[in-house]
Parts: sequence; structure tokens; C-alpha cells
Amino acid sequence: MTREDKAPDRVGDILDPALRGLGVRGQVRDEQLRVLLSDMLGPALSPMCRAIRLERGALLIATSNSALAHQLQLDSPRLISALNQGLNAQAVRRLRFTAM
Repeated sequence: MTREDKAPDRVGDILDPALRGLGVRGQVRDEQLRVLLSDMLGPALSPMCRAIRLERGALLIATSNSALAHQLQLDSPRLISALNQGLNAQAVRRLRFTAM
């Protein structure tokens, strides 16, 4: 089968290996998560929270206070589902919190 006979590749099928080859795939995913979390929380809460990094399925989120971290932990099933939907992948399995 020649290249012309093959169905077109999805952009993600091409982009993901390229980002991995450049060594920036994790950084790009972390930035996607920052944007998604900020959009989900809205303008009132997003200045008080920041997605730091995704490590082995755990998204580390910095919050300005423990009450906010507690509320986000209570909402974690909904947040995890929405973040994974935004990434189009099951990358986030749990949330962890730290102080800003």
C-alpha cells in the first residue's frame, strides 16, 4: 500500500510522536491541563488555583488556601472526568493539592 492509498492520519497521530521525540510531550500536556482547569474553574477561582504537573496519573494542583483544596477534592470525580474529556485521553486518575 502506498502513501497515497492510505487514509489520512489524524493530527494527534502525527503530533504526539513528534512532541515525544522533541522531549516536550509532558510539558505540552501540563499546559493543556492548566488551560482546561482555568477554563473549568472560571475567572473567580482560577487565580487561586494552578495545575502544576501531571505525574503518573496524579495532577498536582496548587491552591491559595486549604478550604479551596478541600472543595476541589470533593468535586474531584467531576473535575477528573472533565479534564480527561478535554484531553481526549484518560490521563488524570487523581488530584493532589499543594499550597501556592
